[in-house]
Amino acid sequence: MLKIRIAFFGTSGWLLTSMHLERFIKRKANLVVLVSSPEGVIKSTVQNQGSAENLKEASERLDIPLLLAENIGSDEFKFKLKQYRPDVIVVCGFPLFIPGAVRRIAPLGAVNFHSSLLPRHAGKHPGFWTIWYGDKTSGMTVHFMDEGIDTGDIIYTSKVSVCSGDSIDLLYSRIWESSLKLVDRLLEDFESRSIKAKPQDMSEYIYNYDITDKDFELDFRQPAEILADRIGMLSGKFYFILEGNRYYVNRCRIIDEPLKTRKFRLNIPYLVDDAVFFVTPRKCLVIEEVIKDEKLINPKNLVKAESFYANL
Repeated sequence: MLKIRIAFFGTSGWLLTSMHLERFIKRKANLVVLVSSPEGVIKSTVQNQGSAENLKEASERLDIPLLLAENIGSDEFKFKLKQYRPDVIVVCGFPLFIPGAVRRIAPLGAVNFHSSLLPRHAGKHPGFWTIWYGDKTSGMTVHFMDEGIDTGDIIYTSKVSVCSGDSIDLLYSRIWESSLKLVDRLLEDFESRSIKAKPQDMSEYIYNYDITDKDFELDFRQPAEILADRIGMLSGKFYFILEGNRYYVNRCRIIDEPLKTRKFRLNIPYLVDDAVFFVTPRKCLVIEEVIKDEKLINPKNLVKAESFYANL
């Protein structure tokens, strides 16, 4: 077993936590205590939570103490954590802010695994916002924690491509698989006391807040490729509003300009060559399957009976 004493913070049942905990265990990390966030705190866009061993199961199997962080800033919690004399705190999928008084219990500080390429997409739901913004690259950032939100010095990164048609689960799976090797480096560098980190370029910092209903409304001022990827990551969640009614898109595709004209109106569905589409600044978004009031409807029913050719 390695010497460095680790307090591992995560969320029981959360795949990010479970995958990385498994790697720490496999590499014989000296896990002196596991710390779990309270139930119901984390809000996830991930649908597949996998079958990896969770914090509670690992605690019972390996006889590692488990603390529940019901009030992480309390004197009681700090007292309990101090009893295990951790050298470092490692955070994987722990949604609560860790105060400085808790971080300083570990002389080597606190290290966080964040599922984006910081300083881009700090904060909540980084996978969702990566696809929402149309990024082509993502990855994992391992960084020291400080008083900001995901603003601490960067230790390592791993990079993956964001592919057209990615669901959030697929993107996260690719990011998390790519980052498991960083666990090995982290343990080796901490054991040899050779950790190196560099400050973030805060001019590139983007903080993302909680997802709201408005974030799921399709904005046809965005290119068709971005809108199609948003729909693809959470099928049936993104919608458009037409004549006061909300329509959720299950399936779509992208086509080139069907006519040599730009005399289309924004936010109006058109029918050309049997395809119902909305124009965007680049290419057109074909609506193939749409839901209203929890029922599938024919997209052609959205198009006005009169031909739009008269307006071209």
